[in-house]
Amino acid sequence: MEKLLLLLVVAGCAAVVIIMIYLISRVEKIEDIAINGPPPKGSLAQVREKEPWLGLQGVDLWDLLSGDPPPGYAKDDAQPWQPKYEHILYKHIETLFNRGMEDKKAAKLKEQPESPMVISTLRETMNAFMPNQYASVLYESGYEIVAADSEQRLAIIDAIDRTSETLFNKINVEHSGSMSARLVPPASVKPADQEDLSEQMDNVDVDAEDGMNFDEQTATLEKNLGRDLG
Repeated sequence: MEKLLLLLVVAGCAAVVIIMIYLISRVEKIEDIAINGPPPKGSLAQVREKEPWLGLQGVDLWDLLSGDPPPGYAKDDAQPWQPKYEHILYKHIETLFNRGMEDKKAAKLKEQPESPMVISTLRETMNAFMPNQYASVLYESGYEIVAADSEQRLAIIDAIDRTSETLFNKINVEHSGSMSARLVPPASVKPADQEDLSEQMDNVDVDAEDGMNFDEQTATLEKNLGRDLG
């Protein structure tokens, strides 16, 4: 019983300390606002204007670039950075698609792509975020393209291009060309095509063999004619 009371006293003291720390921080913040006024909109962007990506990464950076800035930032703060994010988004899309292909070839089960994901380019390495619904489409497109037939490939290619276009539109960046042209490997030779190719090769072999026989017959004929003329 005494131990229980002691534990309650300790827990109560700890709670009081936490509350006091919180109240002190709130009082300091109120005093700062009273003296200097409320912080202007976008003030954090001004403080961090010399930092890469205004000091943001992951979901906060994505929210800023896609028009939903985190506290302390304004929509206009995104404008200089949106074009610069294009190469990050390209690499992010490519990484998700390739990860799906690699997992399928390794006979792994599908998985939910990590978010944010570490993306490395020639310029930098950063934590890049993408809404889950788009990340899943790109990962699954890579996963399914490995064993897809021609009709399925068309549907996958369409999904890649639509999803990529939506993502670039969200950060107000126009990109040239289709992402599927950059990502999707050429279709492998189908069995029917292989049979046609084998038949063509057989015909070539037969033609070559007939040609060799014709040459031999011609040489024999000329030899015999030479003997008759002699």
